Amino acid sequence: MARKEPNISWTAFGIVALVALVLAANFRFPYLDKRPMHTDEAILAVKYSEFAETGHFKYDPRDYHGPGLHHITRAVSAVMRWGVGDLTDARLRTVTALCGMMLLLVGLLAVDGLGRLGTALGMLLIAVSPMQVFYSRYFIMEIPFVLGIAVFLVALWRFSQSKGTAWLLLAGVALGMQHATKETFVLSLGATLCGWIAARVVVGGFSPRPDGRLSISRDKKGVALPWLWVLVPAVIVSVTLFSSFFKDWAAVRDSVLTYGHYLGRSEGVGHEKPWHYYLTLIFWRKDGLTWSEGLIGGLGVIGMLHAFLGTHRDPARQAFLVFLSIYTLALFTVYSILGYKTPWSILGAQHTLVLLAGVGAAAIWHFAEGRIMRVVLALLFAAGAWHLSKQTSLSIHDYRADPRNPYVYSHTSGKFPDLVLMIERLSRLRPDTFSMQVINRDNGWPMPWYLRSMKNIGYQIDTPPALDAPVILVDVEKQAEVEARLGGKAYDSSGIYGLRPNVNMTMFVEKTLWDQFRVSMNALPAMHE
Repeated sequence: MARKEPNISWTAFGIVALVALVLAANFRFPYLDKRPMHTDEAILAVKYSEFAETGHFKYDPRDYHGPGLHHITRAVSAVMRWGVGDLTDARLRTVTALCGMMLLLVGLLAVDGLGRLGTALGMLLIAVSPMQVFYSRYFIMEIPFVLGIAVFLVALWRFSQSKGTAWLLLAGVALGMQHATKETFVLSLGATLCGWIAARVVVGGFSPRPDGRLSISRDKKGVALPWLWVLVPAVIVSVTLFSSFFKDWAAVRDSVLTYGHYLGRSEGVGHEKPWHYYLTLIFWRKDGLTWSEGLIGGLGVIGMLHAFLGTHRDPARQAFLVFLSIYTLALFTVYSILGYKTPWSILGAQHTLVLLAGVGAAAIWHFAEGRIMRVVLALLFAAGAWHLSKQTSLSIHDYRADPRNPYVYSHTSGKFPDLVLMIERLSRLRPDTFSMQVINRDNGWPMPWYLRSMKNIGYQIDTPPALDAPVILVDVEKQAEVEARLGGKAYDSSGIYGLRPNVNMTMFVEKTLWDQFRVSMNALPAMHE
């Protein structure tokens, strides 16, 4: 006879879930403005500002992804009553932090599939996972995208247990939101199909039938019509968002044609990494400092083994666990094979791995004999969770923009705010005539976001023939070229500034303005006395 599934009382479950939510909020919301914007964040911030002002989203099928994040941000802004002029780094990142919190709550819809204890422990691990926390504090589409995936998967699970059409509608909305958020939704959809096939082969399906077998619900004619309840709302949501509520049909067309561009990008285009890169992010990575989510990785593997080899009183629950296991492995494998790799890309697979880690921890607890052994296991889990929390704290505070942090990827230098402050002070010395030229391989990002209130700034990739702005910021590699085109004009070099790893810039300031600036800076201590 199969042993009883591991469980805890609803009271204990509520306490653990509440602790997880408190921990998650404590890590996700404070000090969101302390880290300078990544280039991707700044571009999305400017694009959202344009979208909020015009109501039109200009979709670029070659880059920058769909409008999903922008629509979510507009919804949150409406609730919080933020105007376009009120946007800050912290407020924009609050949007993704809220999505990160929602990831904990979505798991509650799968309590019967993950088990009470597995769900509670999974929530704790999501709350303190360095990877989940770090990117919940990042204004990019990845965490909202993972939230859309999670809602899609649990909605299908709920439908398999209740046959309520509302769950299919919710799954369709989530699927449409995925497509409108990031093009890689096709990879998650493929992994979903792999998981569904595996569950059918290994267990038989998800839904109990009178004959004892399991099957996906079908109508009397044997046609899987319920899936139309997913497809139709998915198309409606995607088309509505891409077209900015039926105003731009070209974006809808491009949302389909874009996959030709992304197929070429999958080879790497500057983001090539070895196949085992994501494994190192999960289990062990050392670059001056050692980082590891080994607790999550190890317990996740145990959760997978439990799905296939454990004893289960409820076949539908086993089918769900087998599905999650194969989904995670399939998605992890595809992303590992692709040459193009960024640390946030694996978050979808990492999230379901965390859920399985909660299941794995519950399975170990179930098979532990005696109170002493369970006390030891509880202490070990607490120590592991503390270790994850410690790494999370380091990643979002001490090493928030440090390349030794594995989640910091081609990030803006921590000294960048000092450069912005200097430019702002220079502009205040000549409020009516100030102008600036930025010559940088990437158009100076994230500078256009931080200097968005200054109108007389030109951003160029190549050095223009005429250089007459009182402030010129240029890539170090083009410094000699700029000096040659100054034509003997009196400029001083204020030094070299790091924009991000391997991208350094020199700032030239017109001599009279620089002298004026130095005088004003020397006067500051006296002003404060």
